[in-house]
Amino acid sequence: MHKKTSSLLSYLLMIGLLITLLTGCQTPNSTTAVPTKTIVDCLNREVVIPADPQRVACLYASTAHIMAMLGQEDKIVGIPNGIKRDVLMTYKRPDIVSVSVPFNDGAINIEELLATNTDLVLLRQSTADNAGEIEKLSKAGIPWVVIDYASLDGLQKAITVTGQVFNQDERAASYNATLQQTLTLVSQRVSGLPDSTRPRVYHAVNEAARTDLDGDLCSQITDAAGIINVSTQGGSLITDAEKTMTTLEQIYSWNPDAIIANDINATNYMLTDPKWSGLKAVAEQRVTTLPVGVTRWGHPGSIEPHMATLFIAKTFYPDLFSDVDLTHTVKDYYKQWFELDLTNADVAAILSGEGMRLAK
Repeated sequence: MHKKTSSLLSYLLMIGLLITLLTGCQTPNSTTAVPTKTIVDCLNREVVIPADPQRVACLYASTAHIMAMLGQEDKIVGIPNGIKRDVLMTYKRPDIVSVSVPFNDGAINIEELLATNTDLVLLRQSTADNAGEIEKLSKAGIPWVVIDYASLDGLQKAITVTGQVFNQDERAASYNATLQQTLTLVSQRVSGLPDSTRPRVYHAVNEAARTDLDGDLCSQITDAAGIINVSTQGGSLITDAEKTMTTLEQIYSWNPDAIIANDINATNYMLTDPKWSGLKAVAEQRVTTLPVGVTRWGHPGSIEPHMATLFIAKTFYPDLFSDVDLTHTVKDYYKQWFELDLTNADVAAILSGEGMRLAK
């Protein structure tokens, strides 16, 4: 009896140990081993990520836009709240308004993020530079990739990296090729224009007094379109990591021939506030709102800067681009890259810059 009892106890202890070993290997975010791969992100970090990520939290708006272009929008499980305001994103992913928001005001809500059961996080450099935020991801065992850019070259790299993340290298390369072809087409047509014929233009970015810095994505857009961006010609600018601001006094000093704005609210403000009425561009009603598609075309975080370049060039040099039918071009673009069949009314709204980004 004693031997039998001892054998039974040994057997039970062995089973208990086996169960402990099996359960002890599990983590909240990964109950089974999954294939992985190594990529190099936009900070040139080597990152080990799932070979085929299925549940992705986009903590930077542009990453969701790029995923949509790559046909990966169904894998998005977390977004910044602003994505819910993008009308074409609701066309692309009708349930986007119910997607989790684990990132607000620069901070990760780790409990909310864990609830999404994400297997990968895409974020921007400013989040990666915040040690406290990255510690949250490290403790949770969630891999993260930096997708960020501040120039046309940087955007193309970001698209390339995102393509590698989702095994969509060919589509990413094709989009970059189309982007470059459009920029080259516009530049070739405007390159011979003498400076004396080029309009001096002020670009308002979101806010009336927010503008461009020489060398940033938006100034590269205006340079490629063949206009003179007054903000890059010298003057009073206050710049931080997020934006460049100027003053109304400085804008009066520039007294631009025209104004472009990437937000309809900024346009309406400049056209109706008496303080702006003395500007030549305002007095002559030469204030144009840039289009809003999947992204705001003229925004520093746009993934569609080539479309902004074409629109600006056609606006200021219509004779050079008389062969370009913007309605046809926009329809083809969104069909090819976002699989959206847009109506003429949709396109008109996009080109007007009004109604395609919902109010806060």
